[in-house]
Amino acid sequence: MGSKFSPDMYDLLVDCLGKSKKFDLMQEVVRQMVQIGDGYVTVNTMAKVIRRLAKAGLHEVAIDEFRRIEQFGVKQDILGLNVLVDAIAKEKNVERANDIFLEFKNEIPPNSHTFNALMHGWSKARDIVRVQTTMEEMTKHEICPDVVSYTSLIEAYCCEKDFRKVDQVLEEMQEKGCLPNIITYTIIMHARGKSKEIDEALKVYDKIKLSDCVLDASFYSSLIRILSKASRLKDAREVFDEMPYQGVKHDTFTYNTMITSACEHTQEEDAIKLLHEMEKSGVKPDFDTYAPLLKMCLKLKRMKVVSFLLNHMVDNNVSVGLGTYSLLVRGLCKNRKLKQACLVLEDAVMRGFVPYDTMFKFLETELEKEGMTEEKKRIQELKLIQPTVKNRSSGSSG
Repeated sequence: MGSKFSPDMYDLLVDCLGKSKKFDLMQEVVRQMVQIGDGYVTVNTMAKVIRRLAKAGLHEVAIDEFRRIEQFGVKQDILGLNVLVDAIAKEKNVERANDIFLEFKNEIPPNSHTFNALMHGWSKARDIVRVQTTMEEMTKHEICPDVVSYTSLIEAYCCEKDFRKVDQVLEEMQEKGCLPNIITYTIIMHARGKSKEIDEALKVYDKIKLSDCVLDASFYSSLIRILSKASRLKDAREVFDEMPYQGVKHDTFTYNTMITSACEHTQEEDAIKLLHEMEKSGVKPDFDTYAPLLKMCLKLKRMKVVSFLLNHMVDNNVSVGLGTYSLLVRGLCKNRKLKQACLVLEDAVMRGFVPYDTMFKFLETELEKEGMTEEKKRIQELKLIQPTVKNRSSGSSG
């Protein structure tokens, strides 16, 4: 690090090191930034440090970084405090975030962002009483609750399926001239759909179309999912087709939602057509595009289509990662194609992947059931090549 890079480049390096959990190196880079001077360390730099530490579960270390923030030439103010409170509240430790708020509230007057971060945290923790008391505290500080505040309250009621209260909050918002936004409506519609109140969910959609609220792809994906779960695939397709006419482009997430729905209903032809349609539209697929397709085709024993999908992944620069190998091993085992499952697992190991412990155990059990002792011995030998990864979900892309 002999050459002097721009502050933005240093911030990017700090973030990348934090993301990789190389915290000692991350902090060394920050120290070097301090030595350079010229205001290289900013609140943005420290925000990256605090957020990465909080995300890694190092909450007390993140708090200490804020406590000594002025040693880095950054003022200890509301911007930094809000980053800290928000980061810790989002990591399911809203109690500790609230402690920090209480510790600093007399030195650093809170603002709407502070209270909203806490309300969002309490909402996710499904603590309606604390959401309400935080909103009351907000008004005591002569800060008016905004759409973000009300949305957190609505989300808390939605989690409890208390839609009568949701409607009361919506009425209060209207009275105060605080209009719901697309996030508010998406939360309500999703909750209605989850409660199997499909008609009520569709009423939310109708209400939005009559308002000035701007629809987005996330809202449409949620609506498509609700309709698909209710086996209303024709309605889901109509909503999907309507998106461009409402000024909302199809993105990877909406295509993935449609493909997943088709696969869940074993509509193989429609699912593959959607994949081709996605390609023609110039929308880039990701691992979540292929996972449901692979699962469905393995279940249907469409091995040629599985081969096509794997090649399609490579063509679209979607890595055939550990998640894909896990899917293939399990799918082949369920279809009693155990020799192929062994070859797939061996390929994963030879490519340098560290397979999940459960992948080996699952395959060994299936081989034992079939009396395939030689194959089981080979899998046990593979297991010795490198340690397995424990307690990991097999749905990730590796």
